[in-house]
Amino acid sequence: MKTVQRALLTVLLLTSVGCFRSPPSRFYSLTSQQEAESSPALSSEGIQLEVASVVFPQYLNDPRIAVRTGINEISRDEYERWIEDPDVNFREALLSDLSRELKSSNVFSSDVYPQRRGARVLQVEVLQFDVTDEGRALLKARWATGADRTAVATVPLTISEFTGSAEDTSSEARVAALSALVRELAREISARVGGAR
Repeated sequence: MKTVQRALLTVLLLTSVGCFRSPPSRFYSLTSQQEAESSPALSSEGIQLEVASVVFPQYLNDPRIAVRTGINEISRDEYERWIEDPDVNFREALLSDLSRELKSSNVFSSDVYPQRRGARVLQVEVLQFDVTDEGRALLKARWATGADRTAVATVPLTISEFTGSAEDTSSEARVAALSALVRELAREISARVGGAR
């Protein structure tokens, strides 16, 4: 009798373990404007812009998407993740959006083409890049651009802050709202770079 009870208990335990499986992880990527819309022709004669650095705060260097639940509180869903390191994803989206805004195929990362002669230089420090649980997205960044690496170190920093709203509270909508803010930053930087030719 005890053997039958143990066998039934084992079957019940195994069945209950099967019922409590973790949901599958979902992976997200920022979408540049070029990916979201048809891409205009880019000129190889356009402005050369070297994105020398994109610095992220430590709290964002996590594969799980950050959702701000309070002024001093961030939550993360174990199963809602960035497809790659957030700073890399941000840099790639920014490069793509800058290329589109400047209509130039000469926007590149220092990691690929370090110190190309004649290129303007851009440095970006992201101070905040997250979305609230209600869907309000915020990007705050400090940046500078100059004629070269020496000049960019002496230029006063610009602090830009952008907000937007997600269409709903899904991760897809939150990431879309964050992507739109990267495009806003690219527009502001492009206006400065384009006016400094």
